[in-house]
Amino acid sequence: MNNGIKQAMHTIEIPEELSKRSKLGISQAKQEQKKGKRVKGLGIAVALFVSIGTFTLLNNPTTNHSPTPIVTEEGAVHLPAITLPEENSVADMIGLIVYNGNIYTQTRTEIDVEAIEGLIGEKLGITKGTIDEWSKQEAYDEEFASTIGVADVYSVNGYDKEFRIMTYREQDGEMHAEFYEHLNGITIKSGEDIFGKLKLKGNIASAYYRTFNDWDNDMDHHQPITDMDTVTTFVTELYHAKPLSRTEESDPIGHSRSDEQFRELSLKLNDGTIVRLTLLKGGYIYYGFMNAYFKMEEDDFSKLWATLN
Repeated sequence: MNNGIKQAMHTIEIPEELSKRSKLGISQAKQEQKKGKRVKGLGIAVALFVSIGTFTLLNNPTTNHSPTPIVTEEGAVHLPAITLPEENSVADMIGLIVYNGNIYTQTRTEIDVEAIEGLIGEKLGITKGTIDEWSKQEAYDEEFASTIGVADVYSVNGYDKEFRIMTYREQDGEMHAEFYEHLNGITIKSGEDIFGKLKLKGNIASAYYRTFNDWDNDMDHHQPITDMDTVTTFVTELYHAKPLSRTEESDPIGHSRSDEQFRELSLKLNDGTIVRLTLLKGGYIYYGFMNAYFKMEEDDFSKLWATLN
């Protein structure tokens, strides 16, 4: 891997998190299941040690392989559909599934074990583990091609399958599930185009947060948020947040890796899903693995930020 790519991977949030998840792998998943916590997903152990192709394509705004976001005259941000780069290198690859002509990727939303059965919808098909670092572009055109091996794929009750699908399996009497979301080949006009699909408004059961150091070291030091009125107001304003394009020149995450600047906000919904948002001081919000983030008015954002200390 050349030095330019190495340097770029250290300047953004996503590669670090995915690397962390892949290293933890099966061991962490088993530990969390024994503690009765959420299931982090089917794809952790089997999907992440593949290639830099789609990995940097999704997450690295400084490389030629990234699908450059397009800002429209109206101020919307268009995220081009994922395509395979012409030249592949060796590194990590995000988990993905091809369904209905679109590419669905791993997400920042997790599932409580107790909620899995209620979320499983109709069976859509079975993935094929046909995408790796040697794949040609044609591999992305095959229905249910994936980087995660073989898994049953379902729709998700309460959510549009054009946005979200899930994998599910049972092993040794335990349930394993993971969401995949279609966050490319779309145009974002406001926060509602993403957070509305997550069904956040009027649906928050509880909320908690952790600092950068705890997130970075995968420490389970989540602090509960008791002021739910402030959370409710924040979620309402999320729907009006302005989308911004992640580029090398404009991406505050690269300068905000500290406890003073960074919070991970977790919103547990009534259906048992847990939405993870990255908040940066100044009003910036990140969700998922895409080349866009959101800016909220400072006055609205600061009310919640004040409760996260």
